[in-house]
Amino acid sequence: MTKIDKTDLENIKLIVKESKINGVAKIKIKKNDYEIEITSNDFSDKNVSIQKFEKNTEVKEVDNAKEIVNEENIVKSPMVGVAYLSADPNSQPYVKVGQHVKAGETLLLIEAMKTFNEIKAPRSGIIKKIVTLNSQPVEYGDTLIIFE
Repeated sequence: MTKIDKTDLENIKLIVKESKINGVAKIKIKKNDYEIEITSNDFSDKNVSIQKFEKNTEVKEVDNAKEIVNEENIVKSPMVGVAYLSADPNSQPYVKVGQHVKAGETLLLIEAMKTFNEIKAPRSGIIKKIVTLNSQPVEYGDTLIIFE
């Protein structure tokens, strides 16, 4: 049975905060055998449900306002692993939204097979959105960061 830990709760709070800013009404998060769904119009009245689901259940993403982003502005995961936004829990994140980065600068780390792999900026630009969360498992091809 999967337990929701302190990092999960911090990530959920961050998601709720970002969702409130961007006007998102529904969020679904799944971790192993639990699914967390947060639904609200303004998040002042939180409706949170946690449900156990089967491994092969498909979770469909509800997104009424999809944003069109050019493919060259997306940094995708080159591997399966766990994403880390900073070198260690006490360090500042490598990048922040609105920050200008140069090509080759470290954006984040992905731990795969007990090895930390630096994910570097493919080009210079301004960070528009950090999609991945700290300590979040990522799959090959998942969107990590979006440039302006």
